[in-house]
Amino acid sequence: MNASLLSSQDQQLYALIDQLSQLTSHTVGRSLNNTIIVPDSRVSGQHARLTACTPSTFLLEDLNSKNGTFVDGVRITRKFVDRTNTIQLADTTLSIDDLLAQVRETAPVSVAPPSATIVSHQPESVGSSKQVPLDFSSDFAALESVYRQYPQLKRACRQREKMIRTGSVILSSVVGISAVVASGGTALSLLQVMSSAGLSVLVPTLCSTFLSTDEKLELIDKEYRDRYRCPNAACRDPFGTREWDMLAQQKTCRRCQAVWVH
Repeated sequence: MNASLLSSQDQQLYALIDQLSQLTSHTVGRSLNNTIIVPDSRVSGQHARLTACTPSTFLLEDLNSKNGTFVDGVRITRKFVDRTNTIQLADTTLSIDDLLAQVRETAPVSVAPPSATIVSHQPESVGSSKQVPLDFSSDFAALESVYRQYPQLKRACRQREKMIRTGSVILSSVVGISAVVASGGTALSLLQVMSSAGLSVLVPTLCSTFLSTDEKLELIDKEYRDRYRCPNAACRDPFGTREWDMLAQQKTCRRCQAVWVH
C-alpha cells in the first residue's frame, strides 16, 4: 500500500474520530422545546442535560433546576451514570432507559448503539461435545486489549492532539477498522466495531473538549473496572490491577472455575 493511500486513510480515520467526538446531548425538562420531556410540574423548564459518552455511560448535568437532580438518592450537579443508576428529577424517578425512550423523533440521533451493557457469551451446555463447560477463553483473550489500552489512554487523554494520535494508533490495530475506513464507512459503523474492541470505544469521547481532564480519567477508570473482570456473567470477579499475563498463566478463575486459557 503506497504512502499517499495510507495518508488518505489516516485522514479519514481522523475525521471519523472528530465526528464522533461531537457528543450527542439531550436536554431534559418540562418545556416542550426539550428533546426529553418530563411532564411533572415540579420539574424545571430545562432541568437537566444527558450526554452520551460511551455506549454504556452518560454524563448527567443539572441545569440549575429548582428542585434538583438526584442519582441514587444523592443530589448532583454533574455525574457519570449508567443503566445501574436510579435518576430522580424533582419527584419523578427514572432510569437511563426511561429517559432515552422519551427522546423525541425530531432530536438528533445518537451514534451510540441502543444497548449499553457489556455482554459476555454464555458457554454451551455441559453436554456439548464442541465446547468445554465454562469455557470463556475467547472472552478472556479479548480482555488483553482492555489491560494494554488502559495506561495508554490515561497518559494521552490530557492533550487532545496527543489523544487523537494515540487513538488513531489504537484504532488502526483493531480488526475491522481498516475495512470500515477503506470502504468509506460512517461514524456509526466505526463505533460498532470499536464497541467490541477493548477500551477503544472511549477514544472519541476522550478526544472531545466537553469533558475535563479529571472527568476523562474518571471515565477511563470506570470503563476499565466495568470491563476488566472474569468474563463469566455469573461471576464477574474484578481483576483490579492484576496483570493480564499473570491471569493467563493462572488459566482458570479460582472463584467460579471458568476456563480462561486452554
